[in-house]
Amino acid sequence: MAQRTIHYLLGEELIPLGVRDVERFRVGNVLPDAIEDLVFRNLTHYQVEEQIDGESRRFSDFERFRREFAPLVETDGLYLGYYMHLIEDVCYRRFWNRVRFAPRDMTRANVAVLHNDYHLLNRYIVSRYGIRDELVMPRDFEAEPVNRIYPFLLRDFLDEMRDDFSENPQGTTHYLTEALLERFLAEAMPLCREALRRILAGEEPMDPREWMW
Repeated sequence: MAQRTIHYLLGEELIPLGVRDVERFRVGNVLPDAIEDLVFRNLTHYQVEEQIDGESRRFSDFERFRREFAPLVETDGLYLGYYMHLIEDVCYRRFWNRVRFAPRDMTRANVAVLHNDYHLLNRYIVSRYGIRDELVMPRDFEAEPVNRIYPFLLRDFLDEMRDDFSENPQGTTHYLTEALLERFLAEAMPLCREALRRILAGEEPMDPREWMW
């Protein structure tokens, strides 16, 4: 999955396109990652694995999320942000598998190196795009229907994420370079804009199975 500052950046780029309730959208756009351990990632990201022509393929069933929480995705920024997070991660998965790793290569060791790259890139993202911490914990979040998916550890997650805007680790990225990040953003933004436009316009949403990796 993409690092949380990448999600935040993509969300900030989407907000001017008609997002209402910006504070809730910002939180929703990072919410699926507010989990205790990566073992819960498939659950919060609605990942499905299917056998197609003898090959294992995966996709994120973001449409199931939209149906489960209808009409909140269309009317509530928190749920729209969550939906867009799933879209953003699909873009990232497809890009990453094409330019760096096939799914079988995502070992724990490689993932650890990639996550270190994320920390190294935080300063670049904050400086290059001028993002700042504007995340606000929603009132009575524990009562939100989205917690039916998983008991999200949002308060702790937001506290940890605040460090992303100021940390300055030393070192060189290994897998995700600044140039590669820019390539991803250039590819992902048009797809994310189109997905958001469809939702806000009440048009037919994207088909998750067209976004397999």
